[in-house]
Amino acid sequence: MKQKSYFPWLLVLILLLLLTGSFWWSRQEIRTLKQQYHSTVWKAENQYQRSFGELSDSVSAMNGQLAQLLVTTSQEHLMLGLSSLWREVYNAAGHLGSLPVAMHELENTDRLLSDVAEYSQYLLRKNVLQQKPLSDTDWRQLEEFYQRSRVVQTELNKLENRVLNENLLFSSLSIEDKENAVSAAFQSIESQVHAFPALELEEGVRKIEPDPRPVAGTRISREEAIASANEFLNLFHISHTGGQVEFVSEDTAIPVYGVRYRNQNKDTVFYVEVSQNGGHILQFYQTREIGQPFYTAEQAAAKAETLLQSLHFTDMACIDIEKDTHIADLTFVPKQNGIYIYSDMVKIQMALDDNSILNFDQTSYATRHYARTIPAPAVSKEQILRNMNPHFQIDEVRLALIPDEYSSEELLTYEVRGSIVNEAFSIFVNASTGQEVRIVRRTSP
Repeated sequence: MKQKSYFPWLLVLILLLLLTGSFWWSRQEIRTLKQQYHSTVWKAENQYQRSFGELSDSVSAMNGQLAQLLVTTSQEHLMLGLSSLWREVYNAAGHLGSLPVAMHELENTDRLLSDVAEYSQYLLRKNVLQQKPLSDTDWRQLEEFYQRSRVVQTELNKLENRVLNENLLFSSLSIEDKENAVSAAFQSIESQVHAFPALELEEGVRKIEPDPRPVAGTRISREEAIASANEFLNLFHISHTGGQVEFVSEDTAIPVYGVRYRNQNKDTVFYVEVSQNGGHILQFYQTREIGQPFYTAEQAAAKAETLLQSLHFTDMACIDIEKDTHIADLTFVPKQNGIYIYSDMVKIQMALDDNSILNFDQTSYATRHYARTIPAPAVSKEQILRNMNPHFQIDEVRLALIPDEYSSEELLTYEVRGSIVNEAFSIFVNASTGQEVRIVRRTSP
């Protein structure tokens, strides 16, 4: 009698078990990936909401400081109030820049913050240092700032209440839904600020900067701008769908084409600004959810330096690293004969999850950079060091060319880098006179 074979049934059983196992494994993997995705999204959302809350608090504090300045008669309170005002405005501008909103969409709001910051510094120089009270012009200007900042504060408070009561998400701004409630709120703030009459600040208020140098090259077409932007994105392996020119800026220091892209998943929007002359990439900026950090800020700086080299920037040095949990903000300047040229900055923001570029800005470099004739310092390094605070622990002394705050000229300085009470500072000393001209608190060693 022929023996019955069980092999085919056994094979079928094994295959069924394998398929079942594969099915359940796939389900678990999909579930895990979904959990990871939602975790990343919520971490980004929490970061945005924290930035928004801090923005609202800073604008409220700014408005309160302006109100106090309107009634103060004390020189001491005037100095303290102006210093606090400048600090709150600076904080507000930083928090505004942390939100997933393209800065060209908040140009007027950002300009208002810049005006308040510059005016507070101006009053510190003019009134406090010379022991003068506020003039009628000063008072009227502060009142105007108060009224404008109050409008912004009111609208931010409205949005904050809606976010809490209606569970609105800031991360949805990346999708650019025109009907989005958060986007509509920011558009409302921007339109109200834009509706204010143009400010005519008296001469000497705004920080004096050298006139921008023209960008080299012949005028390019929209199609050529898109081609330049594509080349930039491909160089950095940034996946995208086809770009389109969304805005054309003619009345700026550098006329540009603003090219808009989406990533291949079509859930993130980013922009590339291309100069109309020469087709130079001036800015690239995007918003996306950033995962857990895997790279250090130092590794990000090294990667950014490599990226600059691929764009044919030569002899660049990283002078500052600002780091939070997920990103690193880096500032690079060129060196000429070993002298750091601070006017010609390139700013890069890197994501620490995959060490990829998030934002790139070479506007200052494009409008300022040229081969300078720099005189030799009249004061020696040794003379500078003899006049330093003995408690200041010096790490490095180097020559740096910096913008003069009170003229359109540049100053050759010794930059003395060091620390005191666990805080890092750069002290800039005029290389011609030996006088201290600026102290900057650094975020990186």
